[in-house]
Amino acid sequence: MTRRTTLLATALVAARAVALVAGPTLAQGWGPGMGQGMGMGMGAGNPDAPWRQRLTTIDENNDGVVTRDELKTQAEGVFAAMDADNDGQLTLEEYKAVRMGPQRGLNPAREAMMQQRKIDRFAPMDTNRDGRVGRDEFLAAHGSQMFAQLDRNGDGRITPQEFRRHGW
Repeated sequence: MTRRTTLLATALVAARAVALVAGPTLAQGWGPGMGQGMGMGMGAGNPDAPWRQRLTTIDENNDGVVTRDELKTQAEGVFAAMDADNDGQLTLEEYKAVRMGPQRGLNPAREAMMQQRKIDRFAPMDTNRDGRVGRDEFLAAHGSQMFAQLDRNGDGRITPQEFRRHGW
């Protein structure tokens, strides 16, 4: 074997080793970060990502964006699901009892964190300070206020990118 043949053979073996190691990572998309793939991103390349499933649920006409009316309709449905006694008011217990969304509930630490977040959100929604959150209070917090928070560019539509940034 000549020196040139040896170098070529070594280069081919090295290239194949790199392809075997890096190939599956590159096949997923952009790799780690905020892009596609299963890296440290937020599910942009994962069609089953919880945020994407939630967006699809809210987007009633399947046009890929969420309007103010679609978000309000979703909030009304969530309120109805939480209001166990149908009195038009949510107690803290009712609010904490319902877990919304596609998550599977297999992570006790995350469940505890989410319950604490619910506790932290309850008092600010109770604008009249009666210890309950009425339908109008809930819809203000989960409808108009949330829409303004999510619609970063103020165009009246929540895009998947805006939705994903919110951390749902």
